[in-house]
Amino acid sequence: MNIQNNITIFTGDTAGNAQAAGKAKEDQISQDSRGKGTTIYAGNLLPESPLRDRLQQRRAQAQERAMKIVGDTWDGDRKIDGQIQQSRDRLRELRSTYKDAKDRLRALEAKSDEWMAYYEIEPDSQEQQDLELLKKEQASQQRWTGIQLTEEEETKLAEIKDKGITEYQKVQLEVNEEALIHQKTVFFTGRDIEKENAVIRGIRLERLKKAPMLQAQKQAQQVMEAARDEAIGMIVEESKEHIDQEQEKREEEAEAIEEKKEEQEEILEERKDREDEMEELMKDMPLEELSDLKNAQTEMQQEIQNLVSKMNLVAEDIKGAKVDTNV
Repeated sequence: MNIQNNITIFTGDTAGNAQAAGKAKEDQISQDSRGKGTTIYAGNLLPESPLRDRLQQRRAQAQERAMKIVGDTWDGDRKIDGQIQQSRDRLRELRSTYKDAKDRLRALEAKSDEWMAYYEIEPDSQEQQDLELLKKEQASQQRWTGIQLTEEEETKLAEIKDKGITEYQKVQLEVNEEALIHQKTVFFTGRDIEKENAVIRGIRLERLKKAPMLQAQKQAQQVMEAARDEAIGMIVEESKEHIDQEQEKREEEAEAIEEKKEEQEEILEERKDREDEMEELMKDMPLEELSDLKNAQTEMQQEIQNLVSKMNLVAEDIKGAKVDTNV
């Protein structure tokens, strides 16, 4: 049997069952008469079959999967937040160290100015210029500075050392040696600060591009929509099977009625033939024999009536029942 594509499905709770059922019945009659569609009240199907359990199980599976998608993404998002927080904590420590080192450098610069004033050294004096070259030599001995001396500077340094380093220059070189330690801290701490900031910016940018929670919500919604579509498909399939079963039952009932009708028509035809034969015989039969024949005819009619009663046929069935083959 072919099932048309135009199918209307009624679902809902008990409060709306009566109204929906009535509407479904009216629509079913209307659609059956046109043969163009079918109206299904799914509420009648669910209590009578395992379909309700299957739908509930499928929905529970979809909800579990959707929650797992969102939950896993949430956990991942929290891990990202944890990474960002770790970088922030690290930045706080680095900035504190950086600030302390810069403060120490400022203090040493002030101390250097005090020594210059104490020894009454002019900034453009030869002694001060020689000191700057000696400081550069100290810095070149630290690999992290990347400072290198030229041959001319090395020759000049040799001359300064041969001439002898002054007391002022010795004091300032001690200050500069301590300053180099804090400069190293500033150098490496500043580089680490840049790295941590780059990490935080990268994580934030990647999060903005992917928007993991939004994507997870979309995936979860798609899972639930797919489960809903599958549930509708299950209801439609179950409804088709239900309609096929009902239609097959009605066709079987119609065939049974048709068979009874044909049997009764055969009996009536045989009865008519006998009556015709009797009428022919009665034309030339004496009165006594005619009376006996009428009694036999009455008995035959009674026998036929008994047979009809046994077949559970009403008078309308004998005359011919109208069977709706479009049901």
